[in-house]
Amino acid sequence: MVTIYEIAIAAKVSPKTAARILAGDKGRGQNRERVLEAARKLGYVRNQQAANLRSGKSGLLGLVIPDIRNSYYPIFFQSVHDVAIGYGYQILLSSTFGRKDEEAQALRMFEMNRVEGILLNVAEGDSDEDCDVILNRFIARGVPVIVAGRPARSVEADEIVLRNKAGVQKSVNYLLKIGRRRIAFISGSKNSVATVERLDGYTAALNAEKLPVESSLISYGDFTSESGHQQTVRLLESGTNIDAIVAANDMLALGAIRACLSSGRRVPQDVAVVGFDDVPLAQFCFPALTTLRQPTEQTARECVTLLLERIRTRDLSSPKKLFYEPELIIRESA
Repeated sequence: MVTIYEIAIAAKVSPKTAARILAGDKGRGQNRERVLEAARKLGYVRNQQAANLRSGKSGLLGLVIPDIRNSYYPIFFQSVHDVAIGYGYQILLSSTFGRKDEEAQALRMFEMNRVEGILLNVAEGDSDEDCDVILNRFIARGVPVIVAGRPARSVEADEIVLRNKAGVQKSVNYLLKIGRRRIAFISGSKNSVATVERLDGYTAALNAEKLPVESSLISYGDFTSESGHQQTVRLLESGTNIDAIVAANDMLALGAIRACLSSGRRVPQDVAVVGFDDVPLAQFCFPALTTLRQPTEQTARECVTLLLERIRTRDLSSPKKLFYEPELIIRESA
């Protein structure tokens, strides 16, 4: 690896001058041109980690998402990236795929890269208190943390609260309004916060109408279209009578639609399907998906703004809760 000293010799300046110029200092015009030209010729690559150690700043925000395969999360990452880049920050991204060990590894990677703020979204994975130990180390060093998808528990951090229960209640109430009574619920992991809260919305809406909550109409798997297809096939082949499906995310809903159509059921005439997230594919699939739209851009903007305000003021006191409620978007599938 090419060093500062080799650059200095080639440019005929002191190592100190070369280091300043390569760090962004304009310096004297002739010196700067010689140093930059020497760096280009020799293939110099700046050691950013060493620079971070010297300055105490990295210009990085860490983002953890549950599953990069879920179409919603690349959209969320894009929104966070676009806001952060406007403030001169880059995003260091990691996906846990719902696994606790992956979450811990991501947080340790953030430590090594000295991220200045963290946005942790674990809605599709199980909670892990061991990871809270790492998060508390960040907070003790003055690094702000925003947690999404689970209660903050022992971490005194800002929190995103998506009103999952209220959102799914909207879906079920709409289906009841259009005359559906045998409404199934399909979801991902039984223990994930997203599943628990969205199932609460499903049961609350049925209870409000004094309709039974039947275990035969509730199914679990993972948050993928393949799982949505498999769960729906099992429901249909079991002989259970259903006229609607509430899916805990859009990927599940898309799989459910395919299973219904493959079995000869018409959507929505025979089985209505409602999703959750409003990924781009939702409006272009056939039939177009009725779903709950998350306020993704607003969430990203307000989270990054809050992180940067915490970084600027170095004040992590009085953690905030940012509440968001999904909007029901009615299309062709229900």
